Amino acid sequence: MLRDGGRIGARVTAGEIVATIGEIALSAPLSGVIRGLTRSGVPVLATTKVVEIDPRGDPSAAFGLGERPRRIAEGVCRALAATQAQAPAGL
Repeated sequence: MLRDGGRIGARVTAGEIVATIGEIALSAPLSGVIRGLTRSGVPVLATTKVVEIDPRGDPSAAFGLGERPRRIAEGVCRALAATQAQAPAGL
């Protein structure tokens, strides 16, 4: 269970309890905003990442695709398009 309704973009401070797994309380390792979280009720292993905190502290940065992942995705799309253009007809 996450505090504050587990909202993406919610501000948290280092050490603040942000979630619980059963009786175990999980605290934020750093201050920032919640960027990602695991849904309530999903089984997790001991090493599973359940909350992602964005240290930049900008709630708008918690939504959408970041600059670096967007550029990587664009490069992959260009490479696929180039490969497709070079494929022999009928494939």
